[in-house]
Amino acid sequence: MGNVNHALTGSEVLHSGEIAAMSSKFAEGYARVREVTDSDSACPAWAKAMYMACAAAVRGQRDLLEREISRSRDLGLKLSDARGAALAVLISRGEGVYKKFSSAVDSAFGTEIELTDAESPEYAIDRQGALDYFTSYFGFVPNYIELMADEAPRALEGYVLMREWSLAENTLEAKHVELLLCTINASEFSSRFVNVHANGARNAGATEAEIVESVICAIPISGVASWLPGADGIMEGRQG
Repeated sequence: MGNVNHALTGSEVLHSGEIAAMSSKFAEGYARVREVTDSDSACPAWAKAMYMACAAAVRGQRDLLEREISRSRDLGLKLSDARGAALAVLISRGEGVYKKFSSAVDSAFGTEIELTDAESPEYAIDRQGALDYFTSYFGFVPNYIELMADEAPRALEGYVLMREWSLAENTLEAKHVELLLCTINASEFSSRFVNVHANGARNAGATEAEIVESVICAIPISGVASWLPGADGIMEGRQG
């Protein structure tokens, strides 16, 4: 198919010409990876830019976070979907990472979240309801869920409420939530949780090509070292 136009990728290091100055072969190799992460193919380009922004937030790569979320916006990311991704980041990696990601969204879209004084409704859930939720998601109750149910059932209730919204009621489509979590976990070399979310993505309608592309999106964040645990997680789910 010929060489990639490096200027059409989203990579700042390719645009700078520095890599090509050291090795044109290496630069072309990386450009072909970025062609996959930055172009419409199995996954839309806006979504892959958002996946990379999420992983960059997790890994503390501020410049890459800001560049990719802005690029995602330019490619069609909706503000409501960006907010949904922010809460997926919160449940996955906590408050600090959420604040970084949400701040980048605010900056990219030139807006802030409108606060509300509305009273929160009652959300009825108990220990058994929480266990039933995980049975419906995994087909069984994992032992780490049983442990929380036995020793901290109130926390489990909270976990389920966050998870239900993140995956089933999110403004961002469930498939994209699962795929961005694949990118995040691959970027942190966690095959176990790539497996969990690759299976979740399959259940949400993602194709194998979409799952693979989401894991490849970890390479600009964490290098090719992210591919092996990511691939292990994908293939483990296929075998299961």
